[in-house]
Amino acid sequence: MTAALNTDASATPEFVVLCGISWEAYERVLDAIGEYHLRHTYDRGMLEMRRVLYAVTSSDYQKLMDALGEHHLRHTYDGWTLEMMTPRIEHEWVAELIGRMVEAMALALDVPIQSIGSTTLSAAQGERGLQPDKSYYLGKHGPFVGRQTYRPGESPPPDLVVEVDVTNTVIPRLPVYGRIGVPEIWRHAEGEVSFYGLAEDGQYQSMAHSAAFPFLAPADVTRFLDRRLDTDENSVVREFVEWAGHKHRESQTP
Repeated sequence: MTAALNTDASATPEFVVLCGISWEAYERVLDAIGEYHLRHTYDRGMLEMRRVLYAVTSSDYQKLMDALGEHHLRHTYDGWTLEMMTPRIEHEWVAELIGRMVEAMALALDVPIQSIGSTTLSAAQGERGLQPDKSYYLGKHGPFVGRQTYRPGESPPPDLVVEVDVTNTVIPRLPVYGRIGVPEIWRHAEGEVSFYGLAEDGQYQSMAHSAAFPFLAPADVTRFLDRRLDTDENSVVREFVEWAGHKHRESQTP
């Protein structure tokens, strides 16, 4: 099951559309959130329902996540409100390209990495949760490499999360990441990339350079990302990795 792509960038939709939902999965979804009198339409595997639900209990949120299994549903849950999102083509393009840049750079610099993609992250089972666009364990969490299951409240938070914002959201996502304990976020919004680091007070502060890749500034990622409008993705990634390798070697020189 995936959310259908939305190509209209003019407004945030009132409904979210999920494709590839079996009848059995549909019944499990209704069992999870049916008492919220959710206005919806189901037709031959396509489920359309309201994008935002209020007063959702943590147990019902967990039941919905269990009903959907590992299927991708970009969402945010803050312990009260559940917001579901339909990705747009622009959103998916930028998120995937930033992911390719991170992964290729880690390979070129020999940085241990484990990608957990859009795995639903949570501080504790059902308490709060959301699906990032991309998420990674890097370097210091080498022992996590090889695990196939993320356990809320037990597994360490990923070292780096990529967020791409192209629509207005009801729930601020950074406070939820803060409760989970994600140390670094790369956020793309309004055409620019920003880096945020988690401070001791649980709030995020803007960073001039990445903690995971200290030679890297937000403007560097933005500059190469903008190249996607002039050339193909392989060329963008190749140029970025070549530049990153040079900057990394330069930073290691006494």
